[in-house]
Amino acid sequence: MKTVALISGGKDSCYNMIQCVAEGHEIVALANLRPAVKDEMDSYMYQTVGHHAIDLYAEAMGLPLYRHTIQGVAKETGGDYVPTPQDEVEDLLVLLQKVQKEIEIEAVSVGAILSNYQRVRVENVCQRLGLTSLAYLWRRDQAELLNEMIGCGVTAVLIKVASLGLDPKKHLGKTLAEMQPELHRMHTKFQLNVCGEGGEYETFTLDCPLFKKRIVLDDPEMVIHSDDAFSPVGYLNLKKAHLEDKETDIEMSQHERIQGLHMRTSVDVYHDLLQEGEDDMCDNIPVESSPHIGNNDIIPDEFNLSVKSMGKNLWVTGVVARGDTDIQEATRAAMEQVKDLYIYLLAAISDVGKDWEMSKLALVCLYVQRMEDFAKVNSVYKTYFELNPPVRVCVQASLPKNIALLMDCYGCKTADRTTMHVQGISHWAPANIGPYSQAVTVDGRIFVAGQIAMVPGSLKIIQGGITTESRLSLRHVGRVLDAQSSGCALTDVVNVVCYITSHSYMDIAKQEWTRALAACHESDDSVVRTDGMSSPSVICVVIPYLPRNAKVEWQVTAFTPGTEVKESTENYKFGDYSSTIRCVTSCAGIPGFSCTGYTDLNAPSLPDDMGDAVRCLCMCYRKVTSSLYPTEGCVPPLRIFYRSSQYRYAELCQAFTAALQQGGGEPVNFALVPVSDLPTSHSVFTYCQ
Repeated sequence: MKTVALISGGKDSCYNMIQCVAEGHEIVALANLRPAVKDEMDSYMYQTVGHHAIDLYAEAMGLPLYRHTIQGVAKETGGDYVPTPQDEVEDLLVLLQKVQKEIEIEAVSVGAILSNYQRVRVENVCQRLGLTSLAYLWRRDQAELLNEMIGCGVTAVLIKVASLGLDPKKHLGKTLAEMQPELHRMHTKFQLNVCGEGGEYETFTLDCPLFKKRIVLDDPEMVIHSDDAFSPVGYLNLKKAHLEDKETDIEMSQHERIQGLHMRTSVDVYHDLLQEGEDDMCDNIPVESSPHIGNNDIIPDEFNLSVKSMGKNLWVTGVVARGDTDIQEATRAAMEQVKDLYIYLLAAISDVGKDWEMSKLALVCLYVQRMEDFAKVNSVYKTYFELNPPVRVCVQASLPKNIALLMDCYGCKTADRTTMHVQGISHWAPANIGPYSQAVTVDGRIFVAGQIAMVPGSLKIIQGGITTESRLSLRHVGRVLDAQSSGCALTDVVNVVCYITSHSYMDIAKQEWTRALAACHESDDSVVRTDGMSSPSVICVVIPYLPRNAKVEWQVTAFTPGTEVKESTENYKFGDYSSTIRCVTSCAGIPGFSCTGYTDLNAPSLPDDMGDAVRCLCMCYRKVTSSLYPTEGCVPPLRIFYRSSQYRYAELCQAFTAALQQGGGEPVNFALVPVSDLPTSHSVFTYCQ
């Protein structure tokens, strides 16, 4: 993509340009925001110290430079950002609009490493202008990143220090290479961020492989801003500098200039995954999907959605879009069903309906009849969400032929909600450029969007088979969990659904989950299960297709780290069927619980009796949940997977409605999901909650 690079003169914005070029993008212009009159200014967003020498920076690269003077201040300082007049973020919008008017650009290079504050605001501006944020340094290990920058020839000097352990008189003007040992010592002694992400220091780049000429500083002026005995603050004024020729061919392309550099790129992902396990990832599993039997089932016109609310929680199941109309119109009709619930229906059910908005949704499970329709479905779906949309799982299911889309969703009217919606492309995990977030935390429960094996830096599915895909997509799950709640890992997961496109992938997918979980335990010796909770079982189901023709997608739910849980398991037999259910409940007052289970036919030669199978599941479920305290009565719907070739949707819905209302207690909502296949030939239902 044609990319404009946001530059401050510092090492991070410079090195991210190199990373962009390594990923095949072209830097076509530079952009900089400068303070008015002052040498530097306090800004939540921008590095301004060193701005006097930025013109030489552009000349050294041989690229046009666009500049804008900062007019605003930090007014909207919350975790999210909405356009705010006179906010300094709007200056970035003006700057990039100026660039767009003169040259064609598709993306913006930004050197953010760890600052959510900066990331959210740059992504907001990019989204408003139809640009893609390229942030390849995002959440990189800082020690590794610093070493990589130095090794790739980024020559930058410290031009501001503001941290315990750093002294302006000793350290200003020194290069990163000279400072590297000292920065590591200060990290050990004072927890200093070695890349300066805590504002400990700022740098100015004098040379890098993309420069056609190098910058030389002429007698920089030292300014002591604060002579504090413990943490003095000082900076260099770079008002005099000049360029020197380099012994390189100035006609070389940007890509040619970075050839041979040792740095992390998208092509390294496969080698990283290989190092995570000693086994060979080249499996012999066929790449083609299993044959899928068409579903001739039909849902009757009188079929209705189901709504359940309790306290501030809401569950909606059975939202359908009919398949006999235009797919976009059908999707809009389905979404309007959900939207209208908040206006008309919820207030009559409980207080949860008062002032309810679509923005309160935390999780959406979207099942489509044809994956090739998904782009059209998404074009409508996205219009219903703005800031911080819910997480989403989207797969092709074996839906009845008159149903184009089936959806269930969960929402919570609570202030205790945090959302992670990273839209910038990086090496961390796949960007969610679409209308869904990577993770939403509600009252101590973390919902993670379905993860497939996209290479983060390119957003292409990794090659190599089911083992490789399973390993990469599980790495995404782990990274999203940790970013959403520091220290959260696969060991905190209580619910796992694995969607695969071939039954032959099932064993490997489960093995990769076990491997990833074991590696998680090994990497953190502090993780000790004192509550006796076993590892969550993996619910595997076979479906026709996944987005981007992936082979596997993982959907997980976790409790925040440190949550004490209790576990119970029940087995139940009824007629020719047996059910096993595992239930995990928080001991810390977190509402809701997690159930996973399956119902098997004990005698496969006998006729398949739907009524007995349904009763067996429901009785086992009632048995395992009967001992829950009233405060744990926040009951999410049972998501029941069944073979589309085995049962009819409407008949199964009637059977479960009757069975789950028996035996007293609160009626249980449920979502039926027809799939191509279940774990074994004996499996009748596989389900989770």
